[in-house]
Amino acid sequence: MADSSAMSPTGKRARPALPPWPASGAPRQAAATADRLLESAHALLYERAGSDVPVAEICAHAAANVAMVKYCFGNKDGLFDALLERIVSVLVADVERLDRQDLPPDEKLARHLRAVVRNYVRFPYLNRLLNQRLLSGHDEAVERLSRSFALPMRRWYASVLAEGQEAGTFREVDPTFFFFSVLGAAEYMFSARRWMERAFEEQIDEELLERFTGHLTQLVLTGIQPGTSTASAP
Repeated sequence: MADSSAMSPTGKRARPALPPWPASGAPRQAAATADRLLESAHALLYERAGSDVPVAEICAHAAANVAMVKYCFGNKDGLFDALLERIVSVLVADVERLDRQDLPPDEKLARHLRAVVRNYVRFPYLNRLLNQRLLSGHDEAVERLSRSFALPMRRWYASVLAEGQEAGTFREVDPTFFFFSVLGAAEYMFSARRWMERAFEEQIDEELLERFTGHLTQLVLTGIQPGTSTASAP
């Protein structure tokens, strides 16, 4: 991964190089245009760390007519929904590949936690888009993202946590709380990166990512070991 502490010609710290976009291999012209629009939305959102990007800019970047957004996705929300669906399908597929490996449950979780951190580098706008859709009031969008991401992830957490409990590696852990704990702990440093950079004067570079990954992994795995307290505070 490129060092995010590199300086741009303007003297400002440059963002790391854009990670590869998970293309669909679309065969038809309209589908190929849709894929270019998704790739352009990804590139511009990555560049701006999730700040809003007008449809006109996405279309200009993709060399596509603005009308193609309506034709391919219905509207801007539909475009961003499709973008989210593409990303979460990649994330869930990564977890499925990890699950097929013959590894003890604590090693699976350690590798997963590393991947979660790296995914916020790949898609720094992911949680902002997810939160926008969850707060939009559109039940259909919430249900679709639940089916494609939240529920599969919770099922996997339930499975690996149960496996670890049976092996005596983990205590009993609520997989729903674990879902929110892991994603929330991993994501907040990226959504509040200006605090990291301005208040704490650290850059999110390769060295910091390694330190944060080690910290998060120890925090999570130590917290679910047998014998750790689950009692509520008085």
